[in-house]
Amino acid sequence: MTKEALRQHLQQYSTDILAPEDFHDRLAPAVMGYADLLSGHFAMDEADARTHIKTAHGNAIGTFWAARCMREVFRTQRFSRGLHQAVSAIKKRTNRTVHVLYAGTGPFAALALPVIMACKPEEVQFTFLEINAQSIDLLKQVIDVLDVHAYVRDIYQCDAATWEVPSTTIDIVISETMDKALKAEPQVAIMLNLASQLPEETIFLPEEIMVSLARWDRSKKAPTPVAELMRFNKSMMRQIIDRSSHKDWVFEDQQVTVDLSADEQLYFTTEVHVNAGNSLLLNDSSLNLPERVRIPLIAGIMHLNCRYSVKGTTGFKITRIDG
Repeated sequence: MTKEALRQHLQQYSTDILAPEDFHDRLAPAVMGYADLLSGHFAMDEADARTHIKTAHGNAIGTFWAARCMREVFRTQRFSRGLHQAVSAIKKRTNRTVHVLYAGTGPFAALALPVIMACKPEEVQFTFLEINAQSIDLLKQVIDVLDVHAYVRDIYQCDAATWEVPSTTIDIVISETMDKALKAEPQVAIMLNLASQLPEETIFLPEEIMVSLARWDRSKKAPTPVAELMRFNKSMMRQIIDRSSHKDWVFEDQQVTVDLSADEQLYFTTEVHVNAGNSLLLNDSSLNLPERVRIPLIAGIMHLNCRYSVKGTTGFKITRIDG
């Protein structure tokens, strides 16, 4: 496919992905076409692409898996559209170039390309962070083939959870480096590291990630909420930063009492609010699937301690405190 044809297809897919409707007939074909277009045109080394990179704060998923995430229709739509709306709002308010820091680009900077297709270089500039060398190589190929160098301020191969910000002139930070229940991957550590170095007015996308405990009898349609465990947003990030030192992030334990019937199990549920009008709720994507809590349970009342950590095994640790 020629460069012109590639750009033409990408332009149409981007228009459909950024359209205002939550769902429309063109959306799923656009997201799938977008994923197939990039994966088909830019070949990856399959031998290494499935291997995760283990960091101190969770797994940076392999290039193959990062590319597969693009195929989740609402996930790609809500993040890309949320970013475009945030860029447009800042541009309208300030009438200057908007600087976006995109942490964890994967091989294609998939959340940024629709925005690039919809904007001019004088409207938006990107700094890209990615830890995986193969993903960096593919990202550079994408930039070369699509000839979008004018949109790219810098590319860094780094661990975004420890990276030192060279300039605070960043308007928006976007990162989609998470798994359900904020387990296993470094989303929280990345956002805390960047928020600790950037001004209060910097926008962080997603604006909020909420993880809750819920009880669920699988014969029922949906889990029943029990307690909110974490509402990870700018306010919470500031609280964690203020009580932590040397980026040794401190999270407060939470005690929860649950009352389970014999047919119920305990689950984590996850909601992701990118920004106004762009949310991912129960079962909208793999990020929003209920995740079973792996502890011995009894029918009746239990008292639990809930602890989140980004050290060792990233995620929530739930323990019984009543024997």
